[in-house]
Formats: sequence, structure tokens, C-alpha cells
Amino acid sequence: MGTAFKKVTFIIFGLIILLAGVSMILENEKQLPVLGTLPDFSLTSAAGDQIGLEDLKGKVWAADFIFTTCAGPCPVMSMHMSKLHQDFLEDDRIRMVSVSVNPDYDTPEVLKEYAKRYEARTDLWYFLTGAYDSIQSLIANGFKMGDMEDIVFHSTRFALVDGEGQIRGYYTGTEPDEVERLKKDIRALADKLPI
Repeated sequence: MGTAFKKVTFIIFGLIILLAGVSMILENEKQLPVLGTLPDFSLTSAAGDQIGLEDLKGKVWAADFIFTTCAGPCPVMSMHMSKLHQDFLEDDRIRMVSVSVNPDYDTPEVLKEYAKRYEARTDLWYFLTGAYDSIQSLIANGFKMGDMEDIVFHSTRFALVDGEGQIRGYYTGTEPDEVERLKKDIRALADKLPI
């Protein structure tokens, strides 16, 4: 009876360890949902280059919508984006993208100065501007966030985009815990990309 009890206990203990291991594997394999696919776009960077969806293929990227004269949430969002940028500075598979919702004022030159405030390497963190209609279309038809009538009333969310141009998550860009969750999800998607 004692030996049989030990065997049963050993088997139960082994099953518990096995189930815990399977649970951890499933948690790691949990897929981020595909929330939409971005249309092609072409906007002008702070460096004066045209940047579009094709330039971001094969990269994992976080995007937000800001404007340089914003006295509300934009500085907080840009501070959080800057932290993400610094965290992934050495990983060429990852980019940050900030699109201005005030393109009449936010010229490439203005965006270049704004990028300096946040210690951005503009070859890895793109600050984009362009025609108002193009930005409005990207917000409405692509990211599906913000005020569609007046883009200056923009969303405070960050969007996570995978290497195929698919939106994989939204995160409140002013909340540190949400940005931390985004950081983990960026890493998880990047780890699935070829090196």
C-alpha cells in the first residue's frame, strides 16, 4: 500500500508539473489578435524622405498621432514613445512612428526639432507629415482611431503593427502600465521575425 501510494503521488506530481509546463507554453504562444490591415500610405519624414507601408514591411512598429504644439497629452505620449525607442534602439527589427495631425504647421523641419527634444534617432523613429487628406484617411481607414472630422482631436492610443502591416493591438499612450504591456508585445512580435 505504501509503495502504491508513493507511485500514485509521484504520477500526480508529474502530471501537475506537466500541466504547468503546457500552460506556460500556451501562454507564451497566445496570439495577439489581428485587428485590421493598414492601407498603403506615403508621408514625409523629418529627414525629408518618403516613408510608406512598404518601408515598414518586415518591421514591428508602434505608431501614434501627435502634434508639436500640443499642450495636452502629446508630450506625455512622446515621452513614453521615447522610452520605447530607447529600449529598442539596438534592435533593427523595431521602429517607432509618430504622425503629425497638424501638417500645416508640422513641417519636416519642425518635426526634426521636435525629434531632438525626445533624443530620437530619426532613422529608427519616424516623425511623419503630409497632406491633411492623406493623414485623415490613414487615421480613419487604416488605424480606425481619432476624430474623423477634425484630426487635431486625435487619439491618445498607440497602435502596434506587425511586419505584415497588420494592427495587433491598441494601448493608452499616456498610461505607463499600458506602455509596459506594449513593450512586451513588441518584443513578442519581434521575436517571431527572422533575424
